[in-house]
Amino acid sequence: MENQQLLPASELFWGSHHEICRIEGVWYHARHVESIAAFRSEFEPRKDDILLTSFVKTGTTWLKALCCNILDEEDNDVLATRNPHEVVPTIEIAFLQDRVQHMLLNSSPERSRLLHAHLPYSHLPEKVRSSSPPGCKLVHVARNPKDTLVSMWHFYNKNEKLYTNGPFPLERAVEIFCGGVVPWGPFYDNVLGYWEESRKRPEEVLFFRYEDLCRNPEEQVRKLASFLGRETSSMDVEKVLWRSSLNRLKELEVNKELKVNKDDAVKEGQRVGNSAFFRTGIVGDWKNYLTSDMAQRIDQLTRFKL
Repeated sequence: MENQQLLPASELFWGSHHEICRIEGVWYHARHVESIAAFRSEFEPRKDDILLTSFVKTGTTWLKALCCNILDEEDNDVLATRNPHEVVPTIEIAFLQDRVQHMLLNSSPERSRLLHAHLPYSHLPEKVRSSSPPGCKLVHVARNPKDTLVSMWHFYNKNEKLYTNGPFPLERAVEIFCGGVVPWGPFYDNVLGYWEESRKRPEEVLFFRYEDLCRNPEEQVRKLASFLGRETSSMDVEKVLWRSSLNRLKELEVNKELKVNKDDAVKEGQRVGNSAFFRTGIVGDWKNYLTSDMAQRIDQLTRFKL
C-alpha cells in the first residue's frame, strides 16, 4: 500500500488515450515525466540565463518570438527560417533530447541562454528559484482563463486528435479545466505562483498579461526589453513587433507545415506541425464558443482563486 501511495495519480486526458499524471499536485503528460524529473534535478542554470514561463496556450509562441527578436542585436532574423519553438525549446519537455543537451553544453558563455518552461514556479529546479546569489531572470506571460481554455480546446482537438468522434464536448472541457485536471495545471496555481514571486523579486521575475501586450504592444515590448537588459533606445520596436507578429509568422514557409519526416518528428518530441501554433491570437475569442453559464463558472472560480 505504501508503494502505491508514492505513485502519482493518473487519468486519461479528455477521455483519450493520452495519459496524464499528478505529481506533487501538478498534472503532466505521462510522456514528459522522465524529462521533467531530469530537468528538475540536473539542470545547471547560469546567472545570465533567461527562462520564459507560461501555462499552455497563453501566448507562449508570441513570447518566444518577441524575446528572440529583442535579443537579436545582429539583425539575423532567425525566425525567418526556424519556428520559435525550435529556437527556444520548452526545456522540461526536451531536456533529455540530444539537440537540447548540445545547446546547453555548447552555448557561448558570452550570450544569454533563452529557454522556456510550462512548469509552475514551485516545480522549477531549486537552483532556478534561488535568489541568493541572484539566479536567472524569469519572464511569465498570463492570459484570461476563458481564452486560454478555448485555445487549448482547439489545439488538442485539432492537433492531438484526442477525441475521434468529433470535438471533445466543450462543456466537459470547462468542467475539467475548473477542476484543474489539465496538463501543467491547475491553471490558477500555475499563474498565481509567478505573480506572487514577481511581487517579491521584481528585478528577477517579470509578470505581464497577454491582454496588455495586445492592447499596448510597443509599451510592453519596451518594458520586456528593458527587463532583459537590451538598450531600448537603439532597438527598432516596430521591426521587433512585425517580425514577431502572428500574421507574419504564420505566412512563413517554415511555419506552414511540419518540415521533417513524421516519424522523426515524433521521436524528437514534436508531435504536431509548426502551423499548429498559429490560430487567431485575438483577445475575447471565448465569446464565440462559451455559453453564459460556462463563462460565469470560470469567472466565479477566477474571482475566488485570484
